Amino acid sequence: MLKKVFFPNSTNYYVWINSLLMLLLLAVNLAEPITIVFAYFFETIIIGIFHILKLWLVITKGSSNKQNGKRSKSFGLIPFFIFHYGMFVLVQSIFVFSFFESSVPGISNGFNIIHNFGILLNEKGMGVILTSIFFTNLAYFYNNFLANEKFREYAADEIFFRPYVRIFIQQFVVVFAGFFFVVFSAAYAAAVLLIFLRLPVDLIIVSIEKKSPAFDATMKKYSKSHDHFLQMKRKYQEFSE
Repeated sequence: MLKKVFFPNSTNYYVWINSLLMLLLLAVNLAEPITIVFAYFFETIIIGIFHILKLWLVITKGSSNKQNGKRSKSFGLIPFFIFHYGMFVLVQSIFVFSFFESSVPGISNGFNIIHNFGILLNEKGMGVILTSIFFTNLAYFYNNFLANEKFREYAADEIFFRPYVRIFIQQFVVVFAGFFFVVFSAAYAAAVLLIFLRLPVDLIIVSIEKKSPAFDATMKKYSKSHDHFLQMKRKYQEFSE
């Protein structure tokens, strides 16, 4: 069962490609360690963009919002999410930039957000890595949400806060690796550590897929009945969005 989760297969190949590409770019000096660290930080924005698309699909195509005008009312959740998530990214950016201020040349104080974004987006290899991360999230969105029409199972308010679960795990790993970068001045070690910490996390998230045999087997093992199995499966799928 663990082999189906962590070994390369048809459902997680894009996660492996993304991680191996980062390691390759780092090894041949086509990307700086700081590029790896901040590319994962910038993924927060990419995840937010895809979640806006998820909300739109749930509102327009889902079966949960068709009655009593709920569908039209749910459209207001999209601009609210953009504002709410935007404020989250803003506060997070101030914290992260302040954390790395003394360790990354060019970064000024944490509140100089536009300047800092400009400096980091021009780091060597950032364009290639962000493109890879974008297509990794696109593949996850297509396989886990679009192709299996999972959007028909949700109401918009059910998944509104779900990306924050992924973001919390993601940023915890980034900050943890960042301590090696800042405190121990071990840039390459921090970048490699970050890649290897993120890889199993991403593989587990990808494995929580609607038609995943490994995920079903795990849920059945810990469920008390068929109804309990279905409830657990739905709940964990929600948290993986």
